Amino acid sequence: MIRYTKNKTDLLELKKELSIIKDGKDILEQKRDILLKEILSIIDQVEAYRKRLNEVVQKSYNLLIKAYMEAGKDYVLRESKISVFKGDLKIYEKSFMGIPIPEVKYKVYRVKTPLNPVSEYIFVDLARNSFMEAVRLILEVASTEIKAWKLAEELKKTVVRVNALEHFYIPEYEKAVKEISDSLEEMERELLILIKNLGSEELTF
Repeated sequence: MIRYTKNKTDLLELKKELSIIKDGKDILEQKRDILLKEILSIIDQVEAYRKRLNEVVQKSYNLLIKAYMEAGKDYVLRESKISVFKGDLKIYEKSFMGIPIPEVKYKVYRVKTPLNPVSEYIFVDLARNSFMEAVRLILEVASTEIKAWKLAEELKKTVVRVNALEHFYIPEYEKAVKEISDSLEEMERELLILIKNLGSEELTF
């Protein structure tokens, strides 16, 4: 509830505040539209990454089956226990429209090769490389989805603020401005009538 008295000072102040609120609403609407556009763009990226990930995972398991058939289960299990890759993961903040967005940077690389640099089993090598590609894509999907979720949280807050201004604050201020304006106009009419009547009495006298 807006507190005010029906005088010109409060009327001017309320009009000023109303103008500021409307400007703020315009800015928030622009922010909402930019956030929505960015989120939709990121979602497109996620869908592309997920499609590629599904293809790579399916390919990896097909190669794994062929590796089993080619080298045998025991050999593949021994190869899988050899730690030949290492990953580095770093997270830092990146600003988007003043919104801190976690940026995930990762690196997956080979730290050593198997005992035999060139395996006699081609599908074992192909499966290993394919699964590493799947890991990279999983990290890419996760990194991109984090951005989308963070922006979605900010979008939700922005929409709530826009709705509050549009459906509560602005109508309340407009109602107050109208009430004061109507009251001041009524007072002016009464004053004019009083002046007119006083003028008529003076002429009669």
